[in-house]
Amino acid sequence: MRTTRVKDIEFKSAEHVIEEIENMNVKGGSPFGRAAAWAFKLAVQQENISSIDDLKKRIDNLAERMHTLKPTMATIHNSSALVSQLIEQNYHEDVELLKQKIVHLCDKIIESSFEAVEQLAKYGANLIHENDTILMHSYSSTLMGIFKEAAYQGKHFHVICTESRPLRESRNAVKILQEVGAKVTFISDASVYEFMPLADLIIMGVDTLCTDGSVANKMGSAQIACLARNCKKPVYFASELYKLDPRTQRGYRVELERRTQWELVSEDDFETFENLEVINQFFDLTYAKDITGIITEYGVLAPAQVLTYWRELEQKLING
Repeated sequence: MRTTRVKDIEFKSAEHVIEEIENMNVKGGSPFGRAAAWAFKLAVQQENISSIDDLKKRIDNLAERMHTLKPTMATIHNSSALVSQLIEQNYHEDVELLKQKIVHLCDKIIESSFEAVEQLAKYGANLIHENDTILMHSYSSTLMGIFKEAAYQGKHFHVICTESRPLRESRNAVKILQEVGAKVTFISDASVYEFMPLADLIIMGVDTLCTDGSVANKMGSAQIACLARNCKKPVYFASELYKLDPRTQRGYRVELERRTQWELVSEDDFETFENLEVINQFFDLTYAKDITGIITEYGVLAPAQVLTYWRELEQKLING
């Protein structure tokens, strides 16, 4: 059966979810939101939690640990917030019945995410025309869905793929692109300006959407979008709406993760690290003015439109 889905890790327990996140095996904003839902679901199904107070403590503990590991991911916050809200609304209910409701909600979060990514893949594929060249940056399971759908539609296209240092996540994309028959050119991040004139459009993934239409994504995304505007190339970001962080409407600033310096340097790179600061900035923020459109399950939206559909999605998950 034809599918654009990228399978999740087969998680064995809530602690296994934490381990896979910590080891950087969960990749992409959508998988992080589903991983959070898996953690909550597996905790209530497998662990001996006999009171609602203990249930709330366990959910809060898992949420805090996942947020600490990946603070930029709005999907982790959204999954945590929905489960916490459910607990608050049913605080005096039988604990076993509440567990069932949590499992049901988590199942909806997981399936809704997959459905959203599959739907937006169709809209994204419509932006790709025969023999187009697309520039992409970093790895995104959502973006891979778009390329798979375009290939399923019989389109031939060329992808210029940045390596995305320091972890070079784009190597994960190359294998998938080769499997669907796309021609791939793999370049260094510093080569973007040299190759951008060859691109018909730029498509990147999303880790967090802000209510003002700006986007947090892997370091380098903002630079590419800014260059593209100067080169008069359209820039699209692909994201299910579940990546929207509603807290940004209340003035919350997305926490842009920094990771260990040892992903950038080795101990023997310099004679001394005295008076030397090594910063491994892992995410940046692309402003709405540099974005042509955001590809969502609701269509290709202008950045300012994303908040319009948030309440609809929220109610679907809570009441659907």
